[in-house]
Parts: sequence; C-alpha cells; structure tokens
Amino acid sequence: MHTTHRVLIVEDERALAIAFAAAVRQAGAASELAPTAAQARRLLRESPPFDALILDIGLPDENGLAFLASLPEAERLPTLVVTAHGEIGNTIAARKLGVREFFTKPLDFATFTGALATILRPAARRAAPAPESDSAFLGAAPSMRPVFRQIAHACASDEPVLIRGETGSGKTRVARLIREHSREKDAPFVLHAAGAAPLAESLTNAQGGVLVVEDLTSLPADEQALLVRGIEADDATFPRLLATVSSDLATAVTGGTLRSDLYYRLQVLEVSLPPLRERLEDLPALADFFAAQLAPGRRIEIHDEALARLLSHDWPGNLRELRNLLSFALTAAAGAPVIERRHLPAYLVDPPEVPDEETGPTCLPEPLVRGLRDWIEARFRQGSAPTYRELSETLETGLIRELLPRYGGRLARLASELQANRATLRKRLKKTSLEE
Repeated sequence: MHTTHRVLIVEDERALAIAFAAAVRQAGAASELAPTAAQARRLLRESPPFDALILDIGLPDENGLAFLASLPEAERLPTLVVTAHGEIGNTIAARKLGVREFFTKPLDFATFTGALATILRPAARRAAPAPESDSAFLGAAPSMRPVFRQIAHACASDEPVLIRGETGSGKTRVARLIREHSREKDAPFVLHAAGAAPLAESLTNAQGGVLVVEDLTSLPADEQALLVRGIEADDATFPRLLATVSSDLATAVTGGTLRSDLYYRLQVLEVSLPPLRERLEDLPALADFFAAQLAPGRRIEIHDEALARLLSHDWPGNLRELRNLLSFALTAAAGAPVIERRHLPAYLVDPPEVPDEETGPTCLPEPLVRGLRDWIEARFRQGSAPTYRELSETLETGLIRELLPRYGGRLARLASELQANRATLRKRLKKTSLEE
C-alpha cells in the first residue's frame, strides 16, 4: 500500500501543467504529467496508483470528459476539471461523471489550490511539509502568469537560462524546478556560489548535468572566461548553465562586472521573477502557507489587522522576509491560534508616522514644501488621479537624477556612499526613461 499520495495531471499546456505540479507539491503530494489522453491511460495502467486527477478537457488526442467517461466507474479518481470553454453542457457532463470541481481558464489559482487541498486533505495530514521555496509558485497574481510560461520554455530546452529576481524571490527554486522537469532530471545538479569553491571544481562535479551559478555578476573575471570557453567548446559533458542574477546585466557589462561575451551567450532564455510587492494578491495565501509550514499540525489564522499591515509593507526581502516574519510572529504568539498585529515585528506594529505640520516641524524647508504642493496640485489637475506609487516613484527618480552629478554620474558610487540599493536605483531610472 502506497503512503505518498499521487496526482495525475492531464494537461497539454506545459506552463499550466508545471503550475499544477507546484500546487500538488504544496499540498504534500507527488504528481505525474501526461499531455495526452493516451499517455494518461498508460500511466493509469502501468504506474503505482493515483489518488486524484487534474484533467483538461481540450486534449490534443481526445476530449477530456470522453477520456474520463471511458474509465470504468470504479476506477475514476476524485477529479478537478480545467477548461478554456466553460459551456453549460461541459459543466453538466462533468458533474454526471462525478467531477468534484469545474474550473475555467484563466484559472483562479487561490480557489483551485483550495479545492485541491480539500480532496487531498488526508494526504496533507500525513505528508511532510513542502519545501520552503515551493512558495515561489503559489498564487494567482497576473504577474506570475508569464513566469510559468518562461519556466515551461526553459524546461523544454537545453540552452543556458538566466533567472532574474530580487533577493529572496525564489531564484534557486526556479533552477531546481527547471532541472526536475528537463531531460537532466537524473543528472548531477550542482549549486555554485561565488567564492565558496573554485568554479573549475563545480564544473567537474556537474559534468553532464546542471550547474547553477548563483549571483553571476559576482564571479571573478577569470571564472567568467572559463564559462565562456566551456559554452563555446560545445562539449557534451559541459553542464547546462542556469545563472541567477539580481541586477541589470546590460549595466553590469557597462560597469565591468560582467564579460560582454558571456552576456551575449546567455541571452537565450530568461525567467524573470516579480518581487513580492508586485504580487500582493498572493500574500494572504503565501502567509497561510508559511504559517502552516512553520507550525505543522496547528490551525493558524492571521487577524485582519495583522494582514492589513503585511499588505502595506514594501517587502524588500521578498518571500524570505515574509517567511522570517511569520516565524517571528508565531514565536511571539506563544502557541495562540491567531496571529495578531501585536505579534508582528516592531517596525510593522508601530510604523513611523509622517510628521504633522500642525503638531510638529516639517523635515522639509518651506520653499520645497510650497513647490511640492504646487506640483501635486498640477498632477491632480491632469485628469485621472495618480496613485501614491506613481507620485513617490517620480519624486525618487528626480532625486536620483539631481544627486548623480555629485558622484560623477556613477550610480554605483552614489549607492555606496548613500547606502542605497544600486539595483533599485537603476530600476527606477530605467522605468522612468521607458515611460518618457
């Protein structure tokens, strides 16, 4: 009798299949992917038993509901159906076949993962928690949809891949996922951090497999040259390269921290992870996920006031910061079933208040305050009201541009001497330039 619950995913759209597989892992189960009804039949016949089925209707070789109807009734699994066409006829036919839930594309992943957890609840109680970094693929924010497509393209290729994202956004987990769904899934898999070991040693250990170079721009020039020579040699034993980066590579080339020949050889496939502040729709589900992972076997809720504070935060540390924050809150709650605002770190419980002009002195000189007021008034007269983010980003960009001449026009020097994040400054300038 098997103890690890298994889900058969019958879906021909690779990106969506990978997203389903991530949801299954989050629920504590394993999965197998079948892009056709014929392959699904083979897996049902030859593989260990499955406990649930995720089924697309629009399969390339057969209608998904016809496939389900062809199975003996006693062998039909608890099924979630997904389709791009939500006609009433399909819904009725699915219900007659005993389908648990019927979803239309584009998928509401929050509802979908809830339904999956319901049919796998017995498995979730027995299984070990999913890996921490699987949270990178949890949620239904629009900004995550292109990520699944990019990962699918990377899984179907043997080319090098750039994985871009801010610190703590899940870049290494993306590399692991690509390896798990590529032809190299059973080959050596080596993580290389600059300075931790000689690159030549990591290359040797990863021969015929996958080498993940973390923070590519931190590699010394001689080790970057070693990668270039290996890629150009077209040697079958040279590992497939997956490189994580948190900075803009074109700027890294200009600044001399990345060789231009390596840059051009890596411009083939890219996965770009959004920061948590650009996928806040997913934050409640992510917070619940981390709370369940950190306190297995306990039912933890997050009070609305605490959740509101989480949603108002900018999350510079992304998913890693959220997990650490939940760990702190659970310790502060001392076993209570509800995380309240008072259980959060001090910087979220009592955020700094903006000085009030009537109760305290302003930190800005009066001429600047008058100019700021006039500028705000002009912006609101232009038509639709701007968002706070638009206003603050415009002000920040102007500040950066005024400061740059003081540091010889060098962004790196400005960031170093004023203790700012160079990648954030560069991103702000680049975004404004594109909008102009």
